[in-house]
Amino acid sequence: MNINLCLSLTLLFLTYSTFGWMISVRNLAYSTLTIAIVIVFLFAWLLTSPLSNTQQLILRWFRSDQVAFFSIIFFSFLFVVIISWLHLFSNALILLAAEALARLDLQTQGYKKWKAFGILALVSLGGLVFGLALRFFLIKFL
Repeated sequence: MNINLCLSLTLLFLTYSTFGWMISVRNLAYSTLTIAIVIVFLFAWLLTSPLSNTQQLILRWFRSDQVAFFSIIFFSFLFVVIISWLHLFSNALILLAAEALARLDLQTQGYKKWKAFGILALVSLGGLVFGLALRFFLIKFL
């Protein structure tokens, strides 16, 4: 295992630990924990899925003028929502950036798609659970 890969996986673990800590600080419901777990798997899947099919899908999507118009309206609305809730989206971008770095290091090491997905998901879930557990035990015992 390369030192760059170890560093990027450690960074991924620490970013998800911080995310888990932030979730536990706010005393959110179990539905938020479920959403966080879905985010872990969604980000890992997005970064390991092939992009060639996505390009064909986008080109087929914008062939119609009406579809292109409604897509522009939708993405404009989405941009306004992102700007309004920038504090939430900045956290998601930090998680995505750390996971993208780990994915690139896994790809340069020659890991295949499913193995990279498993490593990304396990490290991310481990960091999330570590952050949640650390906050829980510090509150309980201190």
